[in-house]
Amino acid sequence: MTLSLASLNLHCGLDRHGVAYPVKNALAALDTDVVVVQENWRTGRAASIAAAAAADCGYPHVAELDMVTGRSLGELRIAGGAAAGERGAWGLAVLSRVPWQHCATVPLGTAARDPVGARLAQVVTFPGLRVVNVHLTHRLTRGPSQLRRLLAALPAPAGPTVIAGDLNMCRPTVLLARPYRPALRGRTWPAHRPVAQIDHVLLGPGITAVTAAVAPAVGSDHLPVVVTLRAGPAPDPTRQRRGS
Repeated sequence: MTLSLASLNLHCGLDRHGVAYPVKNALAALDTDVVVVQENWRTGRAASIAAAAAADCGYPHVAELDMVTGRSLGELRIAGGAAAGERGAWGLAVLSRVPWQHCATVPLGTAARDPVGARLAQVVTFPGLRVVNVHLTHRLTRGPSQLRRLLAALPAPAGPTVIAGDLNMCRPTVLLARPYRPALRGRTWPAHRPVAQIDHVLLGPGITAVTAAVAPAVGSDHLPVVVTLRAGPAPDPTRQRRGS
């Protein structure tokens, strides 16, 4: 199975100045089979920004997971000024052009002074591949423990699994996720002048990255990461040389 996947922290549809950007254009620019998004946002009974954009970008399969409801953008430390008082639901979403088989949730616990409270991971199983969408706490001392909790709690049987999202930790720290390994290297935050990679794609056994890159800015304060994945045994370069 080969599948293209992107991960993007939507920052609730706001740029670094708190000004709304077109989420539909951001997803259209990525144009992958699956997009996992963090900081999805919904106000009232309206469709979330991810679900509304998915309908316009050819993603018929949308799974959403709200981690926070009834909170304001100011309380979540997303935006100040006029946008700070807007209240809604904040969480994760997986948008797909490929039907999935099952969706599940993994609790990751809380961290002191994290306005989100209890964090959750979103697990979506496709035929031959499991995708885990995650947004770990920004509290640096608690992120690694949430990552370890995720690895211990992933439902069995495992099968080929990829973990993608805003891990809020730099590349050396994500090596704690072994046997998962980073698919790419590149700075992703802040988008206007990246100094750190906090958005990652981690590959489990049985998955290889055919291509992997940090994509150009699409409006959010994070840069997207985009990979093409192949689930199954890696090609044998010796056999390829013999057949050439």
